[in-house]
Amino acid sequence: MSELGVPDVARMLKVSDRRVRQLIDAGELRARQVGGRWLVDVSSIPSAPRRSRAMSPRVAWGLIEYVEGRRAPWLSPGDFYRLRSFRDRLATDPEPELLAKSWLSARATREELSATVPDDLRVDPRVVLSGLSDPRSKMSAADHVEVYVHVDHYQHLLSDYLLVPARGRRANVTLHVTEFRPAAPVPVLLLAADLADHDGPRELGRARDLIAGALR
Repeated sequence: MSELGVPDVARMLKVSDRRVRQLIDAGELRARQVGGRWLVDVSSIPSAPRRSRAMSPRVAWGLIEYVEGRRAPWLSPGDFYRLRSFRDRLATDPEPELLAKSWLSARATREELSATVPDDLRVDPRVVLSGLSDPRSKMSAADHVEVYVHVDHYQHLLSDYLLVPARGRRANVTLHVTEFRPAAPVPVLLLAADLADHDGPRELGRARDLIAGALR
């Protein structure tokens, strides 16, 4: 396993050392501590750089709704003008999945966790399936569960399913914690962004197809 120190990862991702440690704490980067120093597993470092600045959560969720043909009630008329331009840009961009990944990165806090019995989580009424666990993803991930949960239920969910950070072990739960809990099935743009976050060629390709279909 190839590993890099925090400063090297920060240079690769063009972020601060503090941000890299936050990503480690959130489980988005796999790492282990050796002599008080974090070593990051190179295979967990995103290969695709961010394409644009992240939208605020309210605008990100507004765009997610807008692509579905719905108007988010928390947005102003001026916001809707901006959303139209964002939608048009997605429709013409050759890599809309990377653009959506960047724009929507603040939509939720993403955590990679480990659970002894993750399957029970799929049917919990407090969560909504997305990403690898959504049938529309066409991904075979029977041993991995990906869900959204409202921030108010977050701590209870951790306790009920004994969810722990996946440091040094294989993650089998991807948890998106948000104040904008979506209804099932999740909007297509949200599903595409979740797949793009996994950063694999199959996931990125499927995310691109989903966005193209939603914008036809």
